[in-house]
Amino acid sequence: MPEAPEEEKALIVFDYIYYAMRGKHVLEQAGFKMREVAPPVEYRTGCDLALEISATDVDATEAVLDEKEVIILDILFMPKDTKLVPVYLTKLIKTTDYGDYTMVRCGNMKITYRKGEGTIVNISGGG
Repeated sequence: MPEAPEEEKALIVFDYIYYAMRGKHVLEQAGFKMREVAPPVEYRTGCDLALEISATDVDATEAVLDEKEVIILDILFMPKDTKLVPVYLTKLIKTTDYGDYTMVRCGNMKITYRKGEGTIVNISGGG
């Protein structure tokens, strides 16, 4: 059986991890399929997390992110044969549930946000 042709992808790149994580949450809530990847080196500006989406979803995802005030750095259209390194968030990021709040830890950086709203209530670490 012939292999299905690979779908064109786009990469949503962020300046800050907060927007990358919030963007992932917002897009999941809106029903979009995506995966977390490491952006190309030339697009790493302090955030080593990008979201890979279908190129056909670019306009719709950009509209949702804009509506929810999630700031993006850029959207890159990736050639079909581009292989990006997946980011395994289960190894990189740890979360702790505190009832109405969630703390997300990545290395020395910690962000605590209010559930349901995504409002950050505390940031610490990171140097």
